[in-house]
Amino acid sequence: MKAFKFKLESVLNLRERAMSEARQAHAAAGRLLEIALAELSDAEADHKRLAEQLGGLQRSSFRPADRERLWNALNYQKALCVELEAKAGRARAELEQKRQALLAARRDHEALLRLQEKQRTEHAQAAELAERAMIDDIVNARHAAKIFEAAQLTTLNL
Repeated sequence: MKAFKFKLESVLNLRERAMSEARQAHAAAGRLLEIALAELSDAEADHKRLAEQLGGLQRSSFRPADRERLWNALNYQKALCVELEAKAGRARAELEQKRQALLAARRDHEALLRLQEKQRTEHAQAAELAERAMIDDIVNARHAAKIFEAAQLTTLNL
């Protein structure tokens, strides 16, 4: 019997490549989310530091220009935090989208792997049945030959 050949091997290779690309895209989206969260954390720390400076400045004597400068910096930092939160939200959404794409690619790949394994098992079972049939034919042929020889010997002895 011929060796097993999976007829959808090229499709399986395409699905493996698609899964690899999806895995890389997911990893890239994860790195972008980490960067966005780090930027947000830094901006929040700067906002907190500016708020503490403004609070300390208001408890002591200060010039109105210093207070206004800190107030503007605090408002800018607050707006930056809002913008970075939105950026992190978009990065989370992108990561989720890439995760769904990766899961779909993995599901498609595994479906083909299961089909390949099923066909490989069926091929092995068919080969085993063919081998059994061949062995049965050999045994039957030997048995028939012995019977034929015995019949010839009995006709010669008569």
